[in-house]
Amino acid sequence: MVTSHKMNENEMGYRGSKSNCNFNNKSIQNKNYNFVKEQRVDGSCFINNTKLMKLRCTLMGFEKNYQIKIPSKQLNKQCYSTLSRTSLNNKLNPWFITGFTDAEGCFSFAIKPDAKSKLKWRTSPLFVIKLHIKDIAILELIKNTLMVGKIRTNGINSVQYVVESIKELQIIVDHFNKYPLVTEKASDYLIFKQCFEIIKQREHLTEKGLLILIGLKSSLNWGLSSSLKEAFPNVASFGESRPEYKFNGIPDPFWVAGFTSGDGSFHFNIKKSNTNISHRVSLRYSINLNIRDADVLKGLVTYFNT
Repeated sequence: MVTSHKMNENEMGYRGSKSNCNFNNKSIQNKNYNFVKEQRVDGSCFINNTKLMKLRCTLMGFEKNYQIKIPSKQLNKQCYSTLSRTSLNNKLNPWFITGFTDAEGCFSFAIKPDAKSKLKWRTSPLFVIKLHIKDIAILELIKNTLMVGKIRTNGINSVQYVVESIKELQIIVDHFNKYPLVTEKASDYLIFKQCFEIIKQREHLTEKGLLILIGLKSSLNWGLSSSLKEAFPNVASFGESRPEYKFNGIPDPFWVAGFTSGDGSFHFNIKKSNTNISHRVSLRYSINLNIRDADVLKGLVTYFNT
C-alpha cells in the first residue's frame, strides 16, 4: 500500500533507525537483549513541513500470533547492516550500483572563485555517495567494481565516495548511460552529463560556456550558492530547462536490492495482544521517498505483486 507523510530531505543529517525491534512488554524490556539500530546520513526524518512531501511504500505480511512466555534465543542474535569486509574482493552487479545511487548518490559540480583563472572561476564536476562510517564497506565495493574514485572521511561519523577527475568521470557517465537511473535523480544526471561534456570540451574556459554551466547548476539538486547568486544575478536567463522525468519501470532485481540497501527499511514488532494469545509478531518492509517519485513506489508495488 502507498501512504503519504510529511518529511524533509536533509543533505547530511542523521537518518533514524532502519532496522529495529520494538518490545512493548515490560517483562521483555527488562531483559538485556542486543539488537541493531541503523543510522544513515543524507536523512529521512519526519517533520511538519507542508512544502516537502514524502511517500512510503510499505509491504506488510507474515503476521502471526505466538504464545511467548520465554523469548526465543533468536532475539539475542546480533545483526549487522553493513557488508562483511571479507567480501571486498567481490564485485557488485552494475544494476545494484545504479539502484544504490538512485537512493544515496549525488551528481553535482562546484563553481568556485579562482584568481589564477582567466575567468576568475574554477569548475569541478563531482559524483559523490555519502554514508555513515559503518557503511564504508559498501563504498569500497563500489570503488572496487568501478575501479575509479576515492573514499574520504567526511566529519567524525561519515565517509564519502568521490569521483572528480574528467578521465574517471567518463567511467561514471558510461556506467549510467548503460544502466540508467530510475528515479527523479535521472534528471539530475542528464544535467550533470551536459555540464560534463561542456567541461570535457573545455568550453567552460569561455565566458559563454561558464554562463551556461551556471544556468545548468541552478536547476541541479543543491542549486547555486549565495555567492554565485550574487555574482550572477541574471542566472535564470542562462542554460536550459530541467529535463522532463518519466518513470520507465523497474529494470532489474539487482536494482531493487541496491535501492533497498540505500532507502529500504526492515522492521519487526512484538506487541502485547488483547486476545488469549500473549503477543503479536508482525514484519514490515518499507521505502520512504519524496512525492515526486510516487511512480517509483507504484512500480515497486507492481513489481512485488507479480
